[in-house]
Amino acid sequence: MRYKNFFYFTILFSSLIGYGQFEYGVKGGIQMPASGTIMDAAKDLSSMSTINANRSGYFIGSYVSLDILLFYLRPELQFSYLNRDFESFSLSQSRIEAPVSLGFKLLPVLSVFAGPTFQYNFEPTVQDFSFSSLEEKTTLGIHMGVRAHLGALHFDVRFDRGLSPNEVQLIEQNGMPTFGRIDTRPNVWSLGLSYRFD
Repeated sequence: MRYKNFFYFTILFSSLIGYGQFEYGVKGGIQMPASGTIMDAAKDLSSMSTINANRSGYFIGSYVSLDILLFYLRPELQFSYLNRDFESFSLSQSRIEAPVSLGFKLLPVLSVFAGPTFQYNFEPTVQDFSFSSLEEKTTLGIHMGVRAHLGALHFDVRFDRGLSPNEVQLIEQNGMPTFGRIDTRPNVWSLGLSYRFD
């Protein structure tokens, strides 16, 4: 019975992919620290001057996307650089990020999305020295956001954050593995622009 269900699922998934639309492109944007939760978006993103003053990094990368009916699956691969200035020191960090988004199209030009973010962290540099060892360099966080689809251009606003201990416990209780360390970084806003190749 289990093999029969798997067979039907495979046929259904293959037919959906056959009718799905595949696209790929490049992306880039800026990152800034969030002052709190996603509910503080109006304060954090209130004006261009606020965004410019809080900008702390950038990212550049590529994506592929598979559209199936009103949903889409969009894995991305990007390099990001963050630089934070504190009163007594400056912290910079580079990392490779792989966000995987599951999106839902509310309108032909507007969608919402969410998913996990896998990261490989290079050793952070504090002023003139670097941390000699990190226990593990791979972390797992989550992201959510909204995306405008304007022809070949896509503009998105994304909120990235780490996982709480309760969320980690829920994930592990449902049999899903958590790779590497859990991301405990501060919450981050990302404003991105992507271009779809035809």
